[in-house]
Amino acid sequence: MRIAVFAPLALIACTITSPAAAQDGQMLNQPSANWSVYGPGQTHKGHKDQDVQGGGAMRVTIPAKPANVWDVGASTEIVEPIHKGDTLMFAFYARLVSDDPSARASVAASIQQSTPPYAAIVAGDVSFGNEWTLVHITGVADADYAAGEANAALSLGTDAQTIDLGPAFIMAVE
Repeated sequence: MRIAVFAPLALIACTITSPAAAQDGQMLNQPSANWSVYGPGQTHKGHKDQDVQGGGAMRVTIPAKPANVWDVGASTEIVEPIHKGDTLMFAFYARLVSDDPSARASVAASIQQSTPPYAAIVAGDVSFGNEWTLVHITGVADADYAAGEANAALSLGTDAQTIDLGPAFIMAVE
C-alpha cells in the first residue's frame, strides 16, 4: 500500500495539508493496538479508549521493576519486506496511566530481527506522560529483511508502571 507522508502525525492522522511537502511512503504493518505483550509478572488487556486514534489500546501493568528492561515488552508484526537503505519510522501512541501530570515514562523502541539474536535494525528511546502522545523513532535499514523477518518492539520494564499502548505504525519513507 502506498501512502503520502510529510510528518508522523500528519501521516497517521491521514491529513496532508501541503502536497509539496509530501513524500511517498509504504506502510510495513497492519496498524493496530493488538500488541503481543510478554514478560513475568506483567498483566495486559485490550480496552476501548475513544481518546486515542482508532479507539483501542492495550493496557500493560508492571507491578514491580524487572531485573532487565527487556524482561517485559511488547511487539507487533512487520508484514512487508524491508530493503537496505530504506528510511524506517516506527510510530505509536502511548500514555502513562498516572494521576500525576508531571509523571513520565521512558521506553526503548526498536525495529529488530524477529528471531534470535533480535538484532536492532533501528533503535531509540521515547518518553511520554499521562496524555496520549504520538512518539516515534527513525533510522536507515542496514540490510534487506524479508516479510516476517523483522518486527517492532518495546522494552517496557523501565519501572513499576502502567502504560497504555495505542496503534503502532511502521513505515518505509522515501
